[in-house]
Amino acid sequence: MGKRAAEKSGPMSTQQKRAKRFQQVRERFKNPQNSFDISPGMRGFFVTCTRGREQKSASETIDLLEQYATRLYPGIEEDIENEGETSAEPAPTGGDIEDEIAREIANIKSKSRPTLFRYYFTTIECVVFIKCHRMIDPEKLAHFVFEDLAKTKQRKTRYTCRLIPAKVTTSSKIDAIVKGAAEATHRLLADDVEPATFAVAINIRYCEDIKRDDVIPAVAAPLNARHKVDLKNAKYTIVVEVFKSICAIGIVENYNTLRRFNLMTLFDEPEAKASKPAPALEAESASGDSWVNDVTA
Repeated sequence: MGKRAAEKSGPMSTQQKRAKRFQQVRERFKNPQNSFDISPGMRGFFVTCTRGREQKSASETIDLLEQYATRLYPGIEEDIENEGETSAEPAPTGGDIEDEIAREIANIKSKSRPTLFRYYFTTIECVVFIKCHRMIDPEKLAHFVFEDLAKTKQRKTRYTCRLIPAKVTTSSKIDAIVKGAAEATHRLLADDVEPATFAVAINIRYCEDIKRDDVIPAVAAPLNARHKVDLKNAKYTIVVEVFKSICAIGIVENYNTLRRFNLMTLFDEPEAKASKPAPALEAESASGDSWVNDVTA
């Protein structure tokens, strides 16, 4: 019996072990169920979607955001590339093999398209997080997207439900949330901002340490002296999304008018809204999450 035949005749050949190991690694990166890499300080977008379509939702949402980001920020990709070239170390100019390889790598990086958005798995069904480049303001971009879609009536996504800007991301501790909310709402207390109406929308998923009755008064307190509460037609809505150990906070305008920033119900006729539940709420409820949804002050 030859050597190769002997290797294949055992319980599991070396070749089979390598194939199995490769498949395990591939599956881990394809569907990283045990990965939760979102950390405080990230800016981006909190996204809900239909169950089992998290990766497809992330892909189509990034396509949508890239399309509008290049319109809202003309030349942003060139600016990022120039910034990278300025901050990067100069490529070596020696003549040996290592220097030649380093130059090739530098050339490949310089030709690659800059990354504006990156998908992060949350380990929660129906929920994904998309991080944006620091040059992008998620609140401005989200409002720009929804204003244009509401005007053109062109549906550009299939699996994505709510698209909420996360201007500030903190831990899910109450002190951190209050501090993050103060940072997010700081611009509403500027002298040049006229008094307006506001509300607080909060959702809690897989976090039993936080209670809505503790968060809402603390978040709303700094705004009460200058702005007035309006639960139906607030100009500004502070959206607080708590999921596991992370809290994403963002301020949106015309939240109810733009259908709670829901890409599925944005195109529904007003009379159809009362007879049909919002798909975003159906998707989130179907996931079996423990969460609270309320809009109040």
